[in-house]
Amino acid sequence: MLRFLIFAWVVIGLAALVGPLLDANPARAPGIKASVGTAAKSARSEEPGTVSRGDVTVIRRDSTGQFHLDVDVGGAQITFLIDTGADVVALTEDDAQALGITPDADSFRPILQTASGTGMGAPVQLERMSIAGRELDNVQAVVVPDLPVSLLGQSALRRLGSVTLQGDRLIIEG
Repeated sequence: MLRFLIFAWVVIGLAALVGPLLDANPARAPGIKASVGTAAKSARSEEPGTVSRGDVTVIRRDSTGQFHLDVDVGGAQITFLIDTGADVVALTEDDAQALGITPDADSFRPILQTASGTGMGAPVQLERMSIAGRELDNVQAVVVPDLPVSLLGQSALRRLGSVTLQGDRLIIEG
């Protein structure tokens, strides 16, 4: 009987944790407020709608449920997944290479905390980023091996102003 009660308690606990993650509308999932993106692989099937007016940028959730944004980085166009939970901008090796950034093997060190443990990365600095008409200079970033998509993290987002989630819209005001 004790085994059954422990089993039932574990199943109920897992359901409470996993249930919100399976919710069709992530904005309604309890506990999910600021983190709107993850480093999980996601294929984009359509470009999300982005509207910028003055200091306000509104990005619509795409068909995968994520928020993507095309950003000019030093003259090159890079598509980022907006990840408010990432401390810094993280570049895929391919995107870094497109920017002319090729860290040597000794530059990679354990500096990232990921869901699967400690991750390797090479710290870099991006001279200029143009995000929704706003220019940012000297943005901290990291090149991450095997990262499936570049992440627009807090080293850029916090410099843009407030980031809020309203249903299927991510709003950046600054």
